[in-house]
Formats: sequence, structure tokens, C-alpha cells
Amino acid sequence: MLNIVIYSLKALLTGLWVLAILGLLSLSPLAAEYQFYALVLAGVALLVHFIEFFAMKAKFKKQSGLAMNFVQTMLWGFGYWLPILQLAKKQID
Repeated sequence: MLNIVIYSLKALLTGLWVLAILGLLSLSPLAAEYQFYALVLAGVALLVHFIEFFAMKAKFKKQSGLAMNFVQTMLWGFGYWLPILQLAKKQID
């Protein structure tokens, strides 16, 4: 069930990033009044993922032994690091 949530999140975020990039290039399929909201939503997502990176960095390093990838966290948020932590936890158990 959690995998479905993670893959759905990644698909939705991919769509958001595509819409935001196309909007910045003036190629967006959205109407101009909706493009503003897509850019604001992308900005909020980036801000939340930025905070998430610093909040989870130490825990991720401690539990998985790996360094957290900044770009992956900025793109996917917990969709990137949660499966890695789950795998590390299974390997310990």
C-alpha cells in the first residue's frame, strides 16, 4: 500500500515539475491564470522539501549509513528517502 502512495506521489510531483518548467518556458498547456498557481505550488513543494532535507539528513545518515541526496530529496521528498530507510531497517532486522 505504501508503495502505491510513493509511486503516486512521484507521478504527481513529476507532473508538477513538468508544468512548472513548461510554464517558465512559456510552453504551458495550462491557461495563464492557472499557471501562476502551478508555479506557487511548485515553489511551496520546493520549500517543504528543502526543510525536509535538513530535518531528515541526520536520521537518514544514522539509519541507512548513506548520505542523503539533495537533488533527489528536492524532487521527490519522502518518496526518495522513505524506501531507502525501510530497506535499511529490513536489513538490520
